[in-house]
Amino acid sequence: MATIELNDPYTGEWTVFLETTKTYHGADITDSMCDDIIYKKINDKYYRRVLVDDTVNVKWFGAKGDGTTDDSAAIQKAISSLHSVRFDPGKFIINTPISIPQAFSGLSIIGSSSDIWEVSSTILTTTASGTIFKGEQGLNTAKISNIVLDGKLTDNSAVSGAIAMDFTYGGVLNLDRVVVKNFSEYGLYSKEGLLRIENCYFRNNKIGAQIYSDSTISNSEFTEGDTPLRLVAGGNRLVNVWCNNGKVSCLDLQPLDNATGHQNTSITNLYIGEVKSGSSEGYAIRIIGNDTKRVQQVQISNSFFVHADTQNVAVNSLVYIDKADEIILNGINVLGQGLYATSNAYTNHFVQGINSNRITITSCVINGINKNAIYQGTNSYDWEIFNNTFNNCGDKIAVNDEGANIYVLTAMGRTSVLGNKFLISSGSNVPYAAYVTSVESLNWDNNFIAYPNAIIVKDPTYTAGVENNFSGSYYRNGAHFKTVNSTALTSSTFEDGYTRPTKNLRNAQFFYDNTIKKPIWFDAQNSQWKDSAGTVV
Repeated sequence: MATIELNDPYTGEWTVFLETTKTYHGADITDSMCDDIIYKKINDKYYRRVLVDDTVNVKWFGAKGDGTTDDSAAIQKAISSLHSVRFDPGKFIINTPISIPQAFSGLSIIGSSSDIWEVSSTILTTTASGTIFKGEQGLNTAKISNIVLDGKLTDNSAVSGAIAMDFTYGGVLNLDRVVVKNFSEYGLYSKEGLLRIENCYFRNNKIGAQIYSDSTISNSEFTEGDTPLRLVAGGNRLVNVWCNNGKVSCLDLQPLDNATGHQNTSITNLYIGEVKSGSSEGYAIRIIGNDTKRVQQVQISNSFFVHADTQNVAVNSLVYIDKADEIILNGINVLGQGLYATSNAYTNHFVQGINSNRITITSCVINGINKNAIYQGTNSYDWEIFNNTFNNCGDKIAVNDEGANIYVLTAMGRTSVLGNKFLISSGSNVPYAAYVTSVESLNWDNNFIAYPNAIIVKDPTYTAGVENNFSGSYYRNGAHFKTVNSTALTSSTFEDGYTRPTKNLRNAQFFYDNTIKKPIWFDAQNSQWKDSAGTVV
């Protein structure tokens, strides 16, 4: 068939048209379709523009990208052509939401660059307070890449866009190398799952991104605004993600509503940074269920949490858990304010939980939490705290029982504390390892203690003297038992507290005798039970 070459009236480029009677979508070309952009009629013959990669340029439809013209109508025409859409470098103003129909499924919106310094970038912005892109019902597998979405025309603009991308409808959305900033409500709002987000940067949106179920996020950063990232359903996977500088929190895991499940989320290589909460206490991560849909089966591993911004006057904690179960924190390196804390800027907790069960905290290095590093609050049961190092926690700010690295409020909380190290290098005598409302519920074994404080595990039921609190752990040097400090009796295992064990005993095994109301330990060499003074009992 014949071809003709024509000059595009908007871009000045020469383009080729192919003589044909069929559209790109297989229908017959009619006169009404001849828009002089994709289809033309010349001398009673139909011609179809030759498209590279089935992609159209928004400038063919009249978009200017000059930072002055409202390009909404031209961009909508380009989207409605049902071809992938390309943007040249420039600043394109969109004051009317661009509707992305179901028929756009599988197609792409592609910019020239998403350089955060806006060098040769495609910038989609607005002078109105609405939405940039809006996915229609049934849309799926659309892709947006190499674009900056900016809610403000300039940094000093009085008006900002509300939502960059409203994908209430729109599953399997793919974002790659997209920058989203300065939107007053959401950078991305999603209520459908299977999103794929990689190499993206969300900054200074009230809510950076709301993510629904079964989505993946990789190599992306969410920063500033109220909450940079919010996961509102389960099944999500996050790898190499930064969340920092939120005013309320940095990362939220909360069900969207009472009908939405929130289970089975995995997060690895997460960086959690500062919470800019001002005078009110903030939490870097909030895991909060509701009365009908609890958050369950969440694992965060191999990550770094920090609260070290001494310029921020705030009392912050790192993880808050409420109405959640089976939460695993594994291999987290935690840095609190530590000795840099002041009376109005310190780190309150690493983990604080209420109404939450089967929480596991394992293989973490927990530095400089100024009060109770782990706070197992009301109606919380079966927490497991294994193989962690608590370094200089409960120090600088804490007084009295605030210095307990692990605080178990619930009676019979069934808490296991095994194989941990509790270390203080500052010389403070405030911190101690654990406070338990009911020592009978505590499983305590093989912990290493190096504290000046004689109290290691405190049971508030017995406060008459040091001997009525549980003093320490132990380590072995060959076959010999060694104390960790001169004040504390070191010991290892809590028995049930009623009948002294008579078999399977080991040297320095610990036992709390309810009859005489004091802890005793087993001297294996002499086969005798002794109290902290060494007296046979």
